[in-house]
Amino acid sequence: MKRTSLLALLMALVFVLTGCSMIFGWMQQAFEQDTATLPTLPPKNSSLIPLEVLTGFVEYTTPQLSPDGTLILYRHMNDYRDDIIVEDWRTGTQTFISWPEEAGGIPRFSFAPDGRTILFFVDVMGDENFGLYTSDLISGETKTLLPGGENNCYYVSFVPENDDEIYIALLNRVTSAYDLYILNYKTGQKQLVLKNPGDIRRFIIDQSGRLRLITRTDEHAGSHVWHTSGTPSVLFDEKEWTKILSWDYEDADTSGVLSIMQDDTRVLFIDSQHTNTTTLCTFNIETGQTETIFNDPDYDLRGSWTDLELDAVTAVSTEGAYIEWHVLGESFEDDYQALSNVGGVFDIVDSSLDDTYWIVSYHSDVAETDYYIYDMDAKKASFLFNARPQLLDYDFAPMEPFSYRASDGLLIEGYVTFPKGSGNKNLPTVVLVHGGPWARDSWGFNFETQLLANRGYAVLQVNFRGSTGFGKDFIRAGDLEWGGKMHQDILDAVDHAVSKGWTDPERVGVYGASYGGYEALVCAAFSSDVFACAVDAFGPSSLITFLETLPAQWSTERQSLLRAIGDPDTDEAFMKSRSPLYHADQINIPLLIAQGGNDVRVVQRESDQMVEALRKAGVPVVYLLFPDSGHGLNSYQDMHRFYSALEKFFAKHLLE
Repeated sequence: MKRTSLLALLMALVFVLTGCSMIFGWMQQAFEQDTATLPTLPPKNSSLIPLEVLTGFVEYTTPQLSPDGTLILYRHMNDYRDDIIVEDWRTGTQTFISWPEEAGGIPRFSFAPDGRTILFFVDVMGDENFGLYTSDLISGETKTLLPGGENNCYYVSFVPENDDEIYIALLNRVTSAYDLYILNYKTGQKQLVLKNPGDIRRFIIDQSGRLRLITRTDEHAGSHVWHTSGTPSVLFDEKEWTKILSWDYEDADTSGVLSIMQDDTRVLFIDSQHTNTTTLCTFNIETGQTETIFNDPDYDLRGSWTDLELDAVTAVSTEGAYIEWHVLGESFEDDYQALSNVGGVFDIVDSSLDDTYWIVSYHSDVAETDYYIYDMDAKKASFLFNARPQLLDYDFAPMEPFSYRASDGLLIEGYVTFPKGSGNKNLPTVVLVHGGPWARDSWGFNFETQLLANRGYAVLQVNFRGSTGFGKDFIRAGDLEWGGKMHQDILDAVDHAVSKGWTDPERVGVYGASYGGYEALVCAAFSSDVFACAVDAFGPSSLITFLETLPAQWSTERQSLLRAIGDPDTDEAFMKSRSPLYHADQINIPLLIAQGGNDVRVVQRESDQMVEALRKAGVPVVYLLFPDSGHGLNSYQDMHRFYSALEKFFAKHLLE
């Protein structure tokens, strides 16, 4: 029996400026310029994939397994219906789940421990204040436990001794920190377990269902793991806790606890204190001994797999150009061979409680994800569905890894996608900049990439310094380099593409969302001689005002952000020099800017002030304001409107 543990949970900062799915409305506002000013596209040819096809919803979301592995849970969307479905994967029998009426919005949903209740964590207004709702699989009864908007909560763990209870973290509006509760999701009653003193970033529950570990941050952005052997007081008392692991700022983003092993004495964690890339280790709470399990010298770990019977890690995954599995124990060897025989790059995304059944995803650059269910005993993988079967009729462009040396010699990796049949020479090019910036581009199907490639553009995706997965030195190389060397990495990518003959230097555009939107503005403000146009979605225009308006619940991340971006109290002049807002008069290329009115990560002010400065400077700008949205697009109508504007914008400035 085996269990997967995904390392992405550790990287708290990865969520800072990455895109987040929210509801959008579409309304004209004072700052919005009508898209009628955009050009009409040339007549479509037979190879042009319809925009509405590419920007449609993923038809099937990633399936989840019930605790006993007999059922799968997923969302199914098409032109006629939008359903949450529980399916017996053996028989195909489906049950349509009642959607809580009060839970308008985009949900995160999962099985509750009892296997018959569906938990809905829903952001109602796009402001990232998630409420909690339930729906009963058998009776269809729905309940509102914590209304969205009024509350902000997330799931922490199940409670083994009581299937009607779960641990949740609930934002305390007074302290701006998340407190830990046990919640009975049948009755709605909740019990405070630990009140957060303000510096706890994470709560870790052991195999018996007790709170055993917490992760705290300090005033220098260090990270520390504390252990308690008994039942701690509700009001945090440091005397009841013992510090067992510590990392300073340099290592905090590449080190941390994954879980507690089955014996409840060993802590599974990753560590980068003595290596550049993450090392997988265990720490014995009773003896204080650390055991090293695995390290890849080139890339950080992506995930691990623990054999529950052996209580040992038997496989790990890393991600360079592709996801790669490393088998560490014989008990995983047959499973690895069975999964590899299906073909393609795979990942394990869920498992039943006893790990008899797994959900496995298979990735491709020219098709959306295939999902399989794997029977560990039978060593058999059975196909469930493709995430977007409607796209299987179309011919997409392959995504190719490439690398180059930045101006200062740092090795940068990325991906290039060429339009099919283009000859890969002298092409109009769009640099697609990922968000984060503490995230990375990965090999696989990306509808934005395919949209641009299908319209005739080469697409460059760059894992510039500061991106995750390439070791702590690579992340730290991005500190205080927003608009500096991180921007230079993008310019060097363009130079590389031109030197290879891929790119026409007179027809280069840039597009990004969130941090990528900021970089698009930077390209316009500081490198208008390189780029012909820029598209910014939800990007900050001033590093100073961005940090001044951080959401309250990010309080434990503030010190890390100050070290990575700059401190407005002491670095104002430096931060202004890296902020496009204060350099709008240097811009001489057209821009398209999109913004959500309910965005709590990058507030509307960031785009409003940039558009005002651009118009004052006489720079042509199209501004699309979505007043009911948050930090992203997730309605078909709004996605279609935005990408239609983007499509026409690039056609006007890169193709005409």
